[in-house]
Amino acid sequence: MKRLIRIAAPAAVLALCLAGSGTASADDEFEAPLTACLANKTAIGDVGSCGKIWKLKSGKAELDEHGSLEVKVQGLVLNDTTVGEFNGTPDGVDAVAAAVLCNGPDGLKVVAQTEAMPLSKKGDAKIKAKVSVPAGCVGPVIVLRERYEGKIGGWLAATGL
Repeated sequence: MKRLIRIAAPAAVLALCLAGSGTASADDEFEAPLTACLANKTAIGDVGSCGKIWKLKSGKAELDEHGSLEVKVQGLVLNDTTVGEFNGTPDGVDAVAAAVLCNGPDGLKVVAQTEAMPLSKKGDAKIKAKVSVPAGCVGPVIVLRERYEGKIGGWLAATGL
């Protein structure tokens, strides 16, 4: 069984996960579209926001009950005129890692994260990995995190927005 989760606003992500009803769990297959970060300083759980505005041509994330995670993005690039000639490119972001967050007693927390995979100059990336998600993971959210100057940082795209 596949469940598609779509939410209109970033604040709804937290509300939905805290409610815990009608959401996917680690026992379900989860598939959802990705939405780019708007640099409005909205953290998702314990993952900080991006620093600039990003856009995404297309993207989706899929996680099955066995921990198989697949994330595909096309056109994940800056959409911020303050970066000058780097607008429309990933600038110094050379890779992305996918993180799975689950709701628990302390809110949304990263429970699994993949190795960083290359992000092309056009903003395309594909991640296919096996992750260990705890049983009873309520309201999973998948975020793509930037690797900039060798360090994993904030989220650039996420499900549930």
